[in-house]
Amino acid sequence: METVFSRFDSYNFETDQRFVDGLKTLNMSDRSGERTELLDLKLFFYNRFVEPIEQHSYKTWSSSHGTASKFAAEHQDQRAPSHSDSNVCENRRTETSANTQTTHLSFAEVMQLVQDGKEVPGVSKLDIQPCNQSPTPSQMQRALKPWETA
Repeated sequence: METVFSRFDSYNFETDQRFVDGLKTLNMSDRSGERTELLDLKLFFYNRFVEPIEQHSYKTWSSSHGTASKFAAEHQDQRAPSHSDSNVCENRRTETSANTQTTHLSFAEVMQLVQDGKEVPGVSKLDIQPCNQSPTPSQMQRALKPWETA
């Protein structure tokens, strides 16, 4: 197991496009303070796409071998932006949090909004127009049942 753990430590997640795309969809690329979440995501990805690894066993192994501190130090070095970069990141975070501010509604609240004819927040409104045309007859022959012979 130790060789699997050392391979996990040396795996370059930043160059793996699938992992980077997954982080972008989860909006985790900006969060350097949540190392444990990032480690859990990396362990999940590695287990799913590279080779099997046990999360609990790795965490106990890394705490006994001191690789967790190495992992944290690497991410502090990688994620330490310059002063102007940190302002840009901070502005981007406030913009996205203002744009994607979601409220978690219960099922009853959503039902009440629908029954009242009000708009449900966070749901995109589709522009569906009727075509007002009569349906066309089918052009294909009906598929025969197994007991029907041709």
